[in-house]
Amino acid sequence: MSPPRWLLGCLIWLAGPVMAETTLTLGVFAYRPEPVMTARYQPLADYLGERLPEHRVALEVMSLDEIEEAIAHRRLDLLMTNPSHYLQVRSRNSLTGALATVINAEDGQRVSSLGGVIVKASGNDDIQRFEDLEGRRVAIPGRRFLGGYQTQAFELKEAGLDPQRDIETIVAGSHDAVVQAVLSGEAEVGFIRSGILERLIAEGRLDPGQLTVITPQALADFPFVVSTRLYPEWPFVVMPQVPPETVRRVAVALFTLKPEHRAARAAHIAGFAPPQDYLPVENLARRLRLPPFDVVPDFTWRDIWERYHGSLLGFAAAGALVAVLLVMLARRNRLLRHQQQRLGLLAGVFTHSHEGVMITTPRGDILEVNGAFSQITGYAREEVMGRNASMLSAGRHDSAFYAALWQCLEETGHWDGEVWNRRRNGEVYPQRLTISAVTDDGGTVQRYVGLISDITRIKQHERQLRHAAQHDALTGLPNRQLLADRLRMAMAQTDRRGGRLAVVFIDLDGFKAINDTHGHARGDRLLVALAERMQGELRASDTLARLGGDEFVAVLVDLAGAEEGEGVLTRLLEVTSAPVEIDGRRLQVSASLGVACYGAGDGIDADLLLRRADQAMYLAKEAGKHCYRVYEAPREEEGAPLPSPQDSS
Repeated sequence: MSPPRWLLGCLIWLAGPVMAETTLTLGVFAYRPEPVMTARYQPLADYLGERLPEHRVALEVMSLDEIEEAIAHRRLDLLMTNPSHYLQVRSRNSLTGALATVINAEDGQRVSSLGGVIVKASGNDDIQRFEDLEGRRVAIPGRRFLGGYQTQAFELKEAGLDPQRDIETIVAGSHDAVVQAVLSGEAEVGFIRSGILERLIAEGRLDPGQLTVITPQALADFPFVVSTRLYPEWPFVVMPQVPPETVRRVAVALFTLKPEHRAARAAHIAGFAPPQDYLPVENLARRLRLPPFDVVPDFTWRDIWERYHGSLLGFAAAGALVAVLLVMLARRNRLLRHQQQRLGLLAGVFTHSHEGVMITTPRGDILEVNGAFSQITGYAREEVMGRNASMLSAGRHDSAFYAALWQCLEETGHWDGEVWNRRRNGEVYPQRLTISAVTDDGGTVQRYVGLISDITRIKQHERQLRHAAQHDALTGLPNRQLLADRLRMAMAQTDRRGGRLAVVFIDLDGFKAINDTHGHARGDRLLVALAERMQGELRASDTLARLGGDEFVAVLVDLAGAEEGEGVLTRLLEVTSAPVEIDGRRLQVSASLGVACYGAGDGIDADLLLRRADQAMYLAKEAGKHCYRVYEAPREEEGAPLPSPQDSS
């Protein structure tokens, strides 16, 4: 017996919203127990779901093997994993790179790096250095953990030990299990990632004096104790099957996540930053022969020349220079000290060749620059030698800025920040500048070394993200958020200077019929054309925003009188009702306008003013459309309407 038709109709109606919603699966590497990771990252998944219309974001906390199986079957859309595993995923899938890098938060400090920690039970004085680990039982969470094994293995390799042969590893499965293995005596030493010790102590699961860190490193601006060098934090990756528009919305959501948001606090992060350079992780993987660099490629002399010919030529040139200097040193002994200093400067330039390097006297006169400096600034080495570094200034910073810079250098010997400088071609550009003082044995400054990075693309990316967050994607007009900010500013300005402003709520009449008859694509083009027309009738000081659909709001400021307001309203009615030709078809709508006025001292907020304009717009609809109505306050409220007529058609 078939079910009745009314029952099938109800089921289809109920299933409609579900079918329209797309699920994105966020996979997170379970480097700690699954309940801990779920508690930390479920709020982040909920946050992304709230920021992505028509999407639901489901969280999956998984092991590395489970992640790879899910990727192979296209069950993952978003991924957060450790950097070394990211390299493997990138090598096996058509990824262009990471979308963002996690910024951790610790006591209010932003941390975008991670390292490895080597711990032992307190009181075990036999183990003090890396070399003392030979023959010891070492607990690790797994060999594919960057912070829990690979960073420590790299340091052992550098110290002359073979991590595969010289230590006895015990795979515990997680960082928490490693700590328990050391405390119980099952292992003499444990490898864990940075932040785990501090987190376990904060959770009350570990006493501060139970474990001791081997070879602790004193790293500036890093709040965690580590035994190894630092590497970039976890990347946030979007898989290839995710549509570009969804990728853009995910990026906006990540970069606008505030540190105080519930999702950020739960995950112990301060947000996300543009993707960092994961080259240090690649170098580690190559050194340890880890996937995807565990297969030795065929390498010929031609390959060596094609890959390293620049370095070989550089070494050859350096060798020739050293030979010439040696001859000169033999002939002219009195120049020995000067030539040694010259070689030291050249060695420093070669060492830092990946960034622009500038070496100056204590007064700021340029002594040496490298090739990257010339590429960034456009100045050849010969053009800047002996000139003062102030020649690079764009004039955007006042004397107080430079006074503070020099004071910081004198007090600390270091300054780091952003400056605006000018290239040789006159272009002004943003620059990341780090200046360090080089002193002699007596503490007297002998040189200043400046490291220069061009951050133009980063600044452009930040501007694009801010624009996308505040403007309507279709028309380019301000969205609801930016409208609220501008309206509040306009009302505050009216309170200070007097005068009046008006809020005009604009609703297009008959637009739904256009969409139904001619399609959404032509409807969108009609909206764009009408938005351009309305914008052209407003002054530069006014604001036109799109709330969504066929609803717009105009904010008219500094109105001199009723006549000026009437003129604007009449022109808006005219341009919205004029036909628009699209693909050979004449499309025509009209508009209903609701007006609410505000004067100094009216004592209402922006939300109430918008609601009044909305109410007036509905009065215009009821009056037959294609007209405007001005909100009239109840008799007990103050404030006169802007135009004297109550409608126009």
